[in-house]
Amino acid sequence: MSGQQTAVITGAAGMLGSALMKLAPAAVRTVGVDIADGDLSTDEGIDGALGPYPPSLHERSYGGRDQPDVVIHCAGYTDVDGATSEPELAQRHNALATEKVAVFCAERGAKLIYISTDYVFDGTRGSPYSEEDAPNPINAYGRSKLAGERAAQQIAADCLIVRTQWMFGPGGRNFVAAIIDHARHGGEVGGVVDEIGSPTYTRDMAGALWELVAEPISGIIHLTNSGYCSRAELARAALDVAGLSGVPITEISGADWDSPTRRPAFSVLENRRWAALGHAPLRPWQKAVAEYVKSYLQ
Repeated sequence: MSGQQTAVITGAAGMLGSALMKLAPAAVRTVGVDIADGDLSTDEGIDGALGPYPPSLHERSYGGRDQPDVVIHCAGYTDVDGATSEPELAQRHNALATEKVAVFCAERGAKLIYISTDYVFDGTRGSPYSEEDAPNPINAYGRSKLAGERAAQQIAADCLIVRTQWMFGPGGRNFVAAIIDHARHGGEVGGVVDEIGSPTYTRDMAGALWELVAEPISGIIHLTNSGYCSRAELARAALDVAGLSGVPITEISGADWDSPTRRPAFSVLENRRWAALGHAPLRPWQKAVAEYVKSYLQ
């Protein structure tokens, strides 16, 4: 990335959005917007949140210009069970809102980076999914995110879809923090043994995303921390780092987990394109979990 660039981060108050704001390169001017600035699924919300002067940032402009160079679209509806019970709400905030953000980018010549998910896959193949594999979501959340992907690609001329999974980090709800909090308050800890994925630290993800912003690439890329595990293995690792090794974990199957949502069993994302671009793999998930727990949850 050459010269001064302006990046708009949607969902800037969330886990990934806040990490992107904090870790932005010095050469990038960031403008963070969140739900308080406008509902991105409405025309009025788009005008309010992504116009030259977002309401909560009225003293700023896009560096004296009328448009950003890139929009990293982190905002979305992330309540997986909520999407199952209210699929229209997930479609509104993950598909319709992304369509409107894509139109905004297309009209202003801005690059769109859309954050998507492993839930676009059904998890039945038993081996990692590459960027070339065909999506087949099995729940409402995955369908809404895939609809967002397709809208972004069809509308924004310069668009990069970044799929990730099992994110954790400061600034939002996540599995690692929930498990540790539950254990510290004496609750029984359960871990699903037949749901496999790659835990991904938002700070590692943010650093990698800024590398991608600087590259003239489009299409789809998968990006996670290295390695994979079950939910039960992730819970055990988190508790051990937190000094809670004595807390037992009840291992259960996904079918026995109290949730109305069917989830992909093995939806590990192969970071094939990231490697092909010459980037080193993100660090192992175990090291990322250890840093997060020691830095934010002790």
